[in-house]
Amino acid sequence: MTDKVFGVVEGFYRRPYSLSQRLDLIDFLQDLRLNTYIYGPKADSFHRKNWQKPYPAQRLKEFERMKRYCEDRSIDFVYALSPVHTPNIDDVVQKISTMTATGIVNYSIFFDDIVVPLTTETARLQLSILHALHDFLNDKVKTGSLSFCPTQYRGFKKTAYITYIAENLRSGIDIFWTGKTVVARSITEKDIARITQILRRPVLIWDNLFANDYIPGTIIRFPYRRRSARIITEVRGILINPMNNYRDSKPLIHTAAQFFHDPHGYAPRKAWRIAMQTCKVRP
Repeated sequence: MTDKVFGVVEGFYRRPYSLSQRLDLIDFLQDLRLNTYIYGPKADSFHRKNWQKPYPAQRLKEFERMKRYCEDRSIDFVYALSPVHTPNIDDVVQKISTMTATGIVNYSIFFDDIVVPLTTETARLQLSILHALHDFLNDKVKTGSLSFCPTQYRGFKKTAYITYIAENLRSGIDIFWTGKTVVARSITEKDIARITQILRRPVLIWDNLFANDYIPGTIIRFPYRRRSARIITEVRGILINPMNNYRDSKPLIHTAAQFFHDPHGYAPRKAWRIAMQTCKVRP
């Protein structure tokens, strides 16, 4: 599992986690022997709505603390920026440069959920930003990573946009995919083979199975399921996008971790019992 990416992406809408919840989550990821936490809650205006603005000093101190907390637990902390429709390259690099001052070396750019045409022109603009940032990070932090959520992040449609992305995205940049749909009921080996052929690289699965931001008030209570065991060897990794409800998300994440570590021996019902006992959450 050392060459794979497994963990959590806090990438949902509505109420984000608190700092104390994030620190607890990082401890939890260490306990589960997972290796990645991506920070990218849509409700953080400095992440998305007002992405060009620098964080206040106190927030930067929080990021520095989270980064060190992750580092001490062998977790990769990834800061994600969502520069929406028509970002300027210089603005993106400037914003990320303020984050590198906190010691963060791993980054992701989210171009999800924006209304833009799926054309070659859109793809060319997005890749020009990604590649400029990639050059900046290679020069600035050298050992970091860069990932990317494209605007077309689901399904198999061969648009001009995704074709250009597949042909021109640098090999050192990981790309997200959620499955056939935004919230994929299942992900099969055939699905992964098909999207890998389209994108010309293993995908990083952004798994919305447990997300509840689109169904507020609903608490999901079922284990990780309907993912083929064989996809583990064919993907770059899997990141769980959990519920807004942190405490209730822990057993869900726990079952996913059991699948990641032993996909062929994984039994959802048994995994659920173990997770509920371990996380001490009432059914």
